[in-house]
Amino acid sequence: MALLGVDVAGRRDELLGAALVLVATLGYAAAPIIVSRRLADLDPLGPVAASLALSAIALLPAVLATPPRAMPPLPALWAIAVLGVVCTALGLVVFFQLIAEAGPSRASVITYIKPLVAVLLGVVVLDEHLGAVSVAGLLFILGGSWLSTGGRVPFNQENGK
Repeated sequence: MALLGVDVAGRRDELLGAALVLVATLGYAAAPIIVSRRLADLDPLGPVAASLALSAIALLPAVLATPPRAMPPLPALWAIAVLGVVCTALGLVVFFQLIAEAGPSRASVITYIKPLVAVLLGVVVLDEHLGAVSVAGLLFILGGSWLSTGGRVPFNQENGK
């Protein structure tokens, strides 16, 4: 919530977007647990294909309600294809393998770091403003990620601890 900011209050569209970000966050938090408890014995390709098919079905009403006015240019279609195949499908397969290797709590840390990367890219690439509340949110994310992976201080060779 701190990373999202408190300046969306009263703006219906922004509140809806904020709510959807929170729903996505809950999904990212629950997914590794579901995968490790219910889908660990399956080949990752099946659950990934099923989740992508369900996502496409869920988005279909929005597409039908507001169809595009024209076909996107070829470079945009290639970008969409690469994002869908490499960044989404292949990324999910790798994520399933990470869950199997590291366990759900450690694997989920990668999803918590995504907002940090998004905010930093927004500041560097898009020249967005980084406020104090956003910095606090980033620190909460980093602290929570550190705690969820054991919260240990790295080994210090000088004093043997």
